[in-house]
Amino acid sequence: MAVGTEVEIEIAGERCSVPGEITLIQALWAAGKRPVHGIGCLGGVCGACPVTYRLGGATAPSTGLACQTLVREGMTVLAFLSDLSQKALYTIPNHRPDQKDLFLSYPETRRCTTCGSCSAVCPQEIDVMSGVKAALSGDFAKVAQRFTACVMCGLCAMVCDVHIRPHRVGLWSRRIAGAFSSDPPHLTNRLAEIDEGRFQGDWERALSEP
Repeated sequence: MAVGTEVEIEIAGERCSVPGEITLIQALWAAGKRPVHGIGCLGGVCGACPVTYRLGGATAPSTGLACQTLVREGMTVLAFLSDLSQKALYTIPNHRPDQKDLFLSYPETRRCTTCGSCSAVCPQEIDVMSGVKAALSGDFAKVAQRFTACVMCGLCAMVCDVHIRPHRVGLWSRRIAGAFSSDPPHLTNRLAEIDEGRFQGDWERALSEP
């Protein structure tokens, strides 16, 4: 698309002409709209701006993050969404948790029907469904690995017909995996070297340099 080319899109039922090759957030600003909610880091990290939209000629809607989704001719913006799911209140147990501990916080996880909708809408292309299945089997280290790239946008929870909160299950698993994992040997060794003063001279030289 040539620089300076404009495209026609529809936002909240209003046709707008906006510059091509900008994001949906930038398109809102270009159209004179100033949203208060759903704006965060603008870098695809905070997950604050999930959006559903339909491309010209398509019958099924698509999902994404508004700060990462580029405008296209004929695009219709259907809704800017907000994650309304609630985080469970819990403390990290003293014992290594199993599925029963997960179900105390997120009992609905047992209702997974493996429909795949959660994976289909994830803007990070995470295999969310396999993460949920791993949680059901108690493999929380695997869940934590699956959800490493999760930005907590909540789209997976919004499309779940049985009201599972996969992103929150992922965060729970990441915390559990971190709490019960052993320190990497290289990290343990480096901390010991710091305590022994091995890098004190380097540190003092760095502080003295202008």
